[in-house]
Amino acid sequence: MGLESLPLLSSSYRQGRFVQLIGGCTLFACLLGIALDVVTANVAVEYFTVHHPRLIASQNPWAMALLWGVVAAWWAGALGGAFAAIVNEFRSSPLPPHQILRWVEVACVVLWGIMVLILVGIYFAAEMVPMEARRESFESDRRLVAVAMAHQYEYWLGIVAAIVVGFKIWRAR
Repeated sequence: MGLESLPLLSSSYRQGRFVQLIGGCTLFACLLGIALDVVTANVAVEYFTVHHPRLIASQNPWAMALLWGVVAAWWAGALGGAFAAIVNEFRSSPLPPHQILRWVEVACVVLWGIMVLILVGIYFAAEMVPMEARRESFESDRRLVAVAMAHQYEYWLGIVAAIVVGFKIWRAR
């Protein structure tokens, strides 16, 4: 009986950790995407209905949030999960997926808060534009810019979060 026959060292056990981490990270990314898009679609639904490819006939912000929250986030979660799984497998003693997914959950909550702060900050920063310089479309424009900026930072902050989680995996005792 070789070491590979032990459950913790078996190939199927490693594959299970990979599947759990990739699946869990994909799920959390989709939930984060939906949570952010619920806010942003209700601020400026035209960001999704005019400035994105038309995937459904609806103009409903909730439908846009559900659709784009998943479409725009699943792949980032899958890549982040694969990164976490690979880092975890390079450890001498890999961590259980539930421990890593707890860190991912916390990272998603923090990311959501930061992105909402970016959205609100940019929206209110537009108040500095003098009244005489504002066009008729000022309100719509500032909503669109705030939403676009929040989404612009979403991916960059997600990369930072993945690196932080990867570092935590590597350094965990």
